[in-house]
Amino acid sequence: MVSPAKKRFEKARAAREAAEAEAQEKARQEREARQRKAADRRKHVVNRPSSENEPARRVMSPAEKRFQAQQARKDAAAGTPDRPTGDSYNLHKAAVIEDSRRLHDIESIERKIEAKREMLPNYEGYVKGVLEAGTGQQDDVLMTLMVWYLDTGDLARGLDIAEYAVEHGLETPDRYQRKTANLVAEEVADFALKLDEDAENKEEILAQVERTEAGFGEADMHDQVKAKLFKALGYLQRDTGRKQEAVDSLKRALELNDKVGVKKDIERLEKELKNSGE
Repeated sequence: MVSPAKKRFEKARAAREAAEAEAQEKARQEREARQRKAADRRKHVVNRPSSENEPARRVMSPAEKRFQAQQARKDAAAGTPDRPTGDSYNLHKAAVIEDSRRLHDIESIERKIEAKREMLPNYEGYVKGVLEAGTGQQDDVLMTLMVWYLDTGDLARGLDIAEYAVEHGLETPDRYQRKTANLVAEEVADFALKLDEDAENKEEILAQVERTEAGFGEADMHDQVKAKLFKALGYLQRDTGRKQEAVDSLKRALELNDKVGVKKDIERLEKELKNSGE
């Protein structure tokens, strides 16, 4: 005869096994649903074909981007410590992985940047939704897109993400091997220092470099990187007629790294200021 205690034990075990089986089945269904959505999402990703055999895919419509933003905002707002991401994140992560594979197949840096410019419009809604939700979960998709925006010279949008990342303590994916502030400062400085001498958008770029210095200039990073940021700031100030500010920025760069290569520029600017009586 089975004792009442054993009956209760068997009943509890059966209930646990049934619950586990139900959870496994639910997980399987959710996984399959995500895979179907990922397949649908990939149909809408923009990119020039990476080979002659790969067809180009269409551009997202404004309505699709609005829906994309709504879904990202909804998923981010519903995040919890146990489930920080949702379907929107998983779909865009799949798209980033696919786009990263295409980028890896491109040898030319110039072509990589152009490919990123073509990819990024299809992530606009996701970025907008996550930033508007403001919940601050670690988001490798968002952080990867931040780097891509900075790479392509869309400094304003890249810095929108960077400021959000610093506010919420987000870090870059491991493959970048740099802290957020360090990476952002270097990417912005590199872009500014590579500008053509006769570039017409120096005032616009200066505003973004000033924004970077204001937001990240006091952050803990390698002195060489911070020196490069002040060097870029000084050159842009010089080129836009702000010579005394340029001297101050270049001197700060020199303090941080005496090999940054600005000594002659400082001497030249100080001579010009003296001769002009400023």
